[in-house]
Amino acid sequence: MTVAEWLHFKYQAARTLGRMIRWLSNWPDVWSAYRAARPTPTLKFRSGLTLHHGLHDSPVSLLREVFGEQQYRRHIKSPSEGVMIDLGANIGSVTLDWASRSRRLRVHAYEPNPLTNSVLRRNIEANNLADRVTVHDEAVGREAGQVRLWTNVNSMTVTAYGVRPPAPEAVATCVPIIDLNEVVRRAGGGPIALLKMDTEGAEADTLEGASTATLEALRQIILEYHETLCPNASARCKNILERAGFRCLVRPLNENHGLIYARREPQKSRA
Repeated sequence: MTVAEWLHFKYQAARTLGRMIRWLSNWPDVWSAYRAARPTPTLKFRSGLTLHHGLHDSPVSLLREVFGEQQYRRHIKSPSEGVMIDLGANIGSVTLDWASRSRRLRVHAYEPNPLTNSVLRRNIEANNLADRVTVHDEAVGREAGQVRLWTNVNSMTVTAYGVRPPAPEAVATCVPIIDLNEVVRRAGGGPIALLKMDTEGAEADTLEGASTATLEALRQIILEYHETLCPNASARCKNILERAGFRCLVRPLNENHGLIYARREPQKSRA
């Protein structure tokens, strides 16, 4: 390891420790496990939230992305009420963050990986949010049917895209899939205060399969695009959103992966 690499490693470790101290009441236990590469204990937040996780989950990465870097709070107006849809909810970090801060917000959370979905449900119950969060077990894409997911891998990378398994231990699991039109219908038809999408390659197909009425029901969108799984995903998503009346801000995280924040342009008043 070079001196530059060592310094970078120490810098990142210090940032991780800082996030743990800021957000977690049990940070000494979490930090100790992290440093020793032991299984991470349940995350207990100073706010009172509890985040359970399983063998294939990445709680420290979720702490960084959702709470430390606040990737799903930026560049949007925080809804205090109404309906939020969380596609690719994983174990529920974004759903918990929004539902716990906005008491009049109802959330529909979709997670098709059966094992991850069970952890999501556990987190909703553990944080007393079952009256405001509805959990669904379908994938969401261009059209309804069945789809193969590669599971038994890191839950943040479970995908239906890619012909080959992402790892030797990956298992093909068949799950039901619905389109965005059905998702919005289940949520009452709109308006939808916020749509969050982290669907590991399905983002462009999902938007392109949505009707005009469905897109009109959406007020704000945060989506994660994955060019390695879906080539040209960023441009495809941005194109359909801008044609639907959204103003888009693209924030690359690396060459093939990033976030798009989309808000509706305010209606111009007529003289």
